[in-house]
Amino acid sequence: MNNRMIDRAIEILEIEPDFFIPVKKLWLKLREAGLAQTIELEDFHRMLLNDARFEFTPGVDYTEKIQDTPELTQAMESEMEALGFYSGPRVKLASREMTPEDAFAAMARNLAQMNAALQGAWETRPENNQDVEDQLLEILAAGQRLEREFQSLIEQQKEQLFQNLNQEADQENEG
Repeated sequence: MNNRMIDRAIEILEIEPDFFIPVKKLWLKLREAGLAQTIELEDFHRMLLNDARFEFTPGVDYTEKIQDTPELTQAMESEMEALGFYSGPRVKLASREMTPEDAFAAMARNLAQMNAALQGAWETRPENNQDVEDQLLEILAAGQRLEREFQSLIEQQKEQLFQNLNQEADQENEG
């Protein structure tokens, strides 16, 4: 069973648009496929750590600043996961090389996902709470500005690459 689970994990990581994905997200995908029903998340993570085909990076903990009850922490974690944001370490295939284009595409996807989640927060904001509205508007504006600036940077890079390719072609034609 472990070999089938690892083989399927490799298949998932080979086609996943994001190179590093949360270990928990991978584990949940395997559970949905019926391959990780008897293994706990921590044991699955440990199994991957002991396999040289996988590389890891620390993740974020979306609940670390919540000082309230365990129930609230669990509710927050569930809400974040429903939006596609998982806490915990990330895993990738060691054999899968990341190009600058891959990194830019991942950043663009993550910015779009973040802004969609912020838009959802705006749409479900509490009524009659001006402080919350003001904070959300400020965060929404910052997120949208960041996404626009990032897209502008990508366009500038594309233009520069195009100019460089044209210059190289011109030089080859002259020579």
